[in-house]
Amino acid sequence: MIKNIIFDCGNVLISYDEHYIASFFADDENDIDLLARVAMARKYWDAFDAGALEPETYKKEVKKELPERLFDAACGICDKWTSHCPPIDGMRKLVRDINAKGTPLYLLSNFNQRLREEIDIVFPELALFNGLVISGEIGMVKPNSEIYEYILTRYSLVPEECIFIDDNKNNIAACESAGIAGYLFDGDAEKLRAYLAQHELI
Repeated sequence: MIKNIIFDCGNVLISYDEHYIASFFADDENDIDLLARVAMARKYWDAFDAGALEPETYKKEVKKELPERLFDAACGICDKWTSHCPPIDGMRKLVRDINAKGTPLYLLSNFNQRLREEIDIVFPELALFNGLVISGEIGMVKPNSEIYEYILTRYSLVPEECIFIDDNKNNIAACESAGIAGYLFDGDAEKLRAYLAQHELI
């Protein structure tokens, strides 16, 4: 019987779109595309998520790949990108309703170390969660099996009593290998609500 809900963050609770974020830091469409491709490249963001990259190092390195006119924009993205990730439609209310039901909520997210201090900016309802596992804080990332074992051990969770909601097939496959039920989120909060209602979690 499922008793606990574990959420991913990006593209589950909040929208993460490189081009959309970059559009707040440049006006020219070509510059926006360049920032989205270079300043928000996975090699940097994956390193942030793993807790292996400091902002000042990022700013130094990314400037080597960009024209000087975009230096300030890249630094702005580094410092303020979380302000431009709106919540997925319906997800804030869904989380509040789950909490009102009394169902324990947990977060398991590949996210940099800033998330905990920026909860009010990113997704205020994270304050309702029973526990947060943030990759940048612990140096583990999905879909590596160790991060699933970490959350289970950290919060004394029984895998068969948990469901993990993520938008990435590889992360879902990994959670299922750890004995956790998986739900592949497609952006439809109402469909997720109906699924959780079937399991009396909301």
